Amino acid sequence: MSAEERLKKLERLYVGGVTNSDGNALSVETLLDVLIVLYDECSNSTLRREKNISDFVEFSKVIVSKIKQYRLKRDDFETLKIIGRGAFGEVCIELFLFIFFHE
Repeated sequence: MSAEERLKKLERLYVGGVTNSDGNALSVETLLDVLIVLYDECSNSTLRREKNISDFVEFSKVIVSKIKQYRLKRDDFETLKIIGRGAFGEVCIELFLFIFFHE
């Protein structure tokens, strides 16, 4: 299999998602979550003193900060009603605010 064919198959996996034996898909969002968790764990670990870990943290710092910046946040939604409150937070009905600017 040529390099071009392998790259096309990888692209299809990224776009379409990977399905495991249970039928669950591994999406781009899942891969981004994995990258963020790996970055956070390496950043806060005593292993950061190792060269490979330190290099990974420095290499991925910019992209992880951009991913965190572009992700949806609570401010992107308007709270319509609070259904309940508990020890770990609130359960709310939210409305996604999508603002489209037309020039």
